[in-house]
Amino acid sequence: MSVAVLKDAQEKAASREYEAAENLFREYLKENETDASAWAELGYVLFKQQKLYESGDAYAAAYDLEPENPKYISLLANALAELHQFEEAKLLFEKASALSDNPRCHIRVGDMLGMMQKFDEALVLYSLLASDHPENPSIQNRMVRVYEALGRPADAAAALAREMELREKIVQEAPTAKDWLLYADTKARMALWADAEAAFRSALALEETAETHMRIGAVLVMQNKTEEGLAEFAKAAAFDPEDFAFLLMQADVLTRLELYEESIHYYSKALELRSVHADAWAGIAYDLLKMGKTADAKAFFEMAKASSSIRELPWADKLHKSEKTKALDEALKE
Repeated sequence: MSVAVLKDAQEKAASREYEAAENLFREYLKENETDASAWAELGYVLFKQQKLYESGDAYAAAYDLEPENPKYISLLANALAELHQFEEAKLLFEKASALSDNPRCHIRVGDMLGMMQKFDEALVLYSLLASDHPENPSIQNRMVRVYEALGRPADAAAALAREMELREKIVQEAPTAKDWLLYADTKARMALWADAEAAFRSALALEETAETHMRIGAVLVMQNKTEEGLAEFAKAAAFDPEDFAFLLMQADVLTRLELYEESIHYYSKALELRSVHADAWAGIAYDLLKMGKTADAKAFFEMAKASSSIRELPWADKLHKSEKTKALDEALKE
């Protein structure tokens, strides 16, 4: 019976029916509470519903059962990073690094240093990793970010060129859809929009995903093909209309593209799924502010703050500090 419940949970998760999957995983774990893998799978479906604190608890349960397993250490570390607990996440990634040869664990240590504004330390770590793994483009990608943060544009440009060189080698061999996505992202960061679009479409030909449609939409907008771009965003949303996290991602991308009305549309769709989410309310407030609707922005920002204070609801996420909240604080001072 338990095996059948677990299989049903996994099938629901695979078909993106995350709430149903959560219920089935919880039912299975009542009788199989020592199954670390099931706790990790529960953590995933909770994360997909943006239940970040509960997701962290599930990953912590997997970690407690197998504290020397790099996979569960990294999953818990990622969950803590999502909650902006960067120091705790860094310590766990360091532990995973000591137990695994996978350079990604080491890279994530550097990422946490960057999130804590310790850019010099991050650069030292990434430089050492680049020496040990000279063909890894992800390390060059991180070095670009750190050089930019340190105000070293020439070094950032050199690292970006090196990253592009490495990613081109990968897509010339036997690239996966993910390889094409990363290559396209690099082209986009170089503002080579047509090249980026072509690469994203190569990824789409190998595997159709909502994220790829969204990325195509973004580069189309950057080429002033706004209507075509918005059509791609609609395809992305239709792919999984109840993926709360993805709706937030789409809204954020549209904000960065300065398509504020469209961004509000996706934030609103996300809030239809979960009305208590501080960052979503703040996102609408920021869009309204950029549209010159200051009074409305103030009202929505107050909703964000109110949502953040409802701690008894497990899915009520706190209002994270960001460029958006900084801009709102500055503009809406009494």
